[in-house]
Amino acid sequence: MKNILIVALILAVGYMFISEISQLSTLRKENERIRIKVDQLKVANKELRKKIEAIKNDERYIEKLAREELGMIKEGEKVYRFAE
Repeated sequence: MKNILIVALILAVGYMFISEISQLSTLRKENERIRIKVDQLKVANKELRKKIEAIKNDERYIEKLAREELGMIKEGEKVYRFAE
């Protein structure tokens, strides 16, 4: 009886250990995925900061945005559109 109890205890502890190792592996993978996402967001944030700085300080960039994104033109200019 004592041997069966020891074997059962060893199996239970082994099962818990394996379960914890599996959970640790899952958490490490999740951590790496989040770390990669953070790095991507840092790069995107850096690009946005550059755009903000350009909008604040670069008249040519503002004009480019106005023309390309808002379709604006300067006074006296004419827009020619070609049918495709």
